[in-house]
Amino acid sequence: MKYRWATFTAVFGAILGLAAAPAVAAPDEAIYVVGTPVRVAIAADGTAYLGNYGPGGGVFVVPAGAARATRTISTGGHPATGLALGPDGTLYVATTDGYQGAVGVVPAGGAAIARSIPVSAGLHPLAAGPDGTVYVANPAGNTLSVIAPSGTAVDRTVKVGAGPAEVAVTKDGTAFVTSQTAGTVSVIPAGAATVSKTIELVSDTGTSEEPHGIAAGPDGTVYVANIKSSDIAVVKPGAGTVAERIYVEGGPQDVAIAQDGSLYVTSLLTRKLSVIRPETMDVAGSLPTDGGPGHLAVAPDGSVIVLSPGTGATGGLVSRFSAAALAEVSQGSTAATPPASAAPAAAPAGEMAAAQPSSGSWNALPAVAGGVAAAVVGVAVWILVNARRRKAGLAAGASQAG
Repeated sequence: MKYRWATFTAVFGAILGLAAAPAVAAPDEAIYVVGTPVRVAIAADGTAYLGNYGPGGGVFVVPAGAARATRTISTGGHPATGLALGPDGTLYVATTDGYQGAVGVVPAGGAAIARSIPVSAGLHPLAAGPDGTVYVANPAGNTLSVIAPSGTAVDRTVKVGAGPAEVAVTKDGTAFVTSQTAGTVSVIPAGAATVSKTIELVSDTGTSEEPHGIAAGPDGTVYVANIKSSDIAVVKPGAGTVAERIYVEGGPQDVAIAQDGSLYVTSLLTRKLSVIRPETMDVAGSLPTDGGPGHLAVAPDGSVIVLSPGTGATGGLVSRFSAAALAEVSQGSTAATPPASAAPAAAPAGEMAAAQPSSGSWNALPAVAGGVAAAVVGVAVWILVNARRRKAGLAAGASQAG
């Protein structure tokens, strides 16, 4: 009876150890940056570019498969609000200083902005067409600015619906612009100066379904993430109306499409990354994200990078979901886990990228619990063994004295 507390301690420690055990294996990882990454673009070689809206701005450059940035492209201290990659690998970076916006042009593999194209003030989502034309959404003016390939100034400006949020361009150069406030998608053919058609995304009561993220498939089908109606609207090539809807819980915010036609959708309210396979066009499974997810992009190897701005002590988190994990969850696996935050290697001196203490600390809790459990069990066993030896010694001494 007198050693029951020690037995309880050992059992409790063992339970802690068992609870911590599943955290040992995790298929995904965190990408460590210091800042607030709000935009991501991935090149054909797998290099990821992360636009930093935090202090100092810049674009973090993360090689394929790497867990941290190896260099940072300067934006002159201005926050990056938009990113796009041209067909030749040119990187376009939208920046703002509060009074004047600009689109910086970084040649493929370049280390700095080679030239800047002035645009209006404000936040500017970007998209690049197959011929190198750059499309700049202007939420403050409810317009879309078009910059011709190799242009040095805005070529033309197109009026779109209120609150333009994102832009996608199909292979034939047609631009699609979601307008979150108006509840519309504006369609602008290549070379046009006006909208050719407007796709309505409003509820039965006439209010906007809040279309936000948008992606164009290889066959020209366009997919729109509607926050308020919690679905993905599917627009077939050449159509002016929605052909079908795919329900995605939690207010889907952004959508990206893989080379095989799979859709990946982030939902801010449920903090999930949902997988939609082309053969079913329904949510096949989902994975929890590390924080509230925002924008995302699909890499050539099938992995998906998800940004969670506004979480973590240093401003934001970046998670990579492997192709294997995404395939597993879409086959009905129940082993879905959030991205692991493995301890990073030591960063070279002066490197702009560093470990995210918030992400690592929270995800390290199970591992810490496992270490504590082992220590608790060890101490408890030591107490039990020594106590029993002492009791046996006292009993032997009493026997000899009698």
